[in-house]
Amino acid sequence: MPNLNSRSVRATTRRRSTHGREPGGSLERLIAGAQSTFAERGYRAANIHEICARANVGIGTFYAHFDHKRQLLQRVFIERAVLLSRLLTPADLLDHDRLVACLRSASDDPVAAGLLRAWYEAVLEEPEVARFHAEWRPTTLKTLAATIEEARGPAPATVSRIDPSMIAWAMATLSRELAIHDRSGAPDTEALARFFEALVWGTLRSG
Repeated sequence: MPNLNSRSVRATTRRRSTHGREPGGSLERLIAGAQSTFAERGYRAANIHEICARANVGIGTFYAHFDHKRQLLQRVFIERAVLLSRLLTPADLLDHDRLVACLRSASDDPVAAGLLRAWYEAVLEEPEVARFHAEWRPTTLKTLAATIEEARGPAPATVSRIDPSMIAWAMATLSRELAIHDRSGAPDTEALARFFEALVWGTLRSG
């Protein structure tokens, strides 16, 4: 998870309502509308008026909480992005079917993939988003590496294993590429899961 005390995150949330976020409230609807709009249209093509119309809130609701579209995307991404670092548990790395299910959740869901695509579009276009991304991504990789270490447990002295941080980078990067780019020639999630298992365990696990 990103550091919610960082300056870039505080800028996103500094104008929150003092009344909190009640389920079904205007801010919750705005975030849901933004998630679906960004996922469908990308960052550049999405506009605040369309997001507010889809969320059934007035434009004033947006400006009560945010100054810019990039801040809304950042809030949506922090709260709703479907990422391996959030999904994966040590038990998932011990069970092929569970690992495949995690990869499908992160890569095959159109809303999850569309939001990820919009995020990387904004990273290229918005310096503030790029700065936040540079702070945030290492924390997600550390989380994923810790999950890998926990699944492995202590290694026998005679066993040489790939560094978990390298595996975490490969897993995060390849699952992202599978989600947001053309899949022509790419492995399917079953094959990708077996490749990740080979990295984690040093061999292809049966079953």
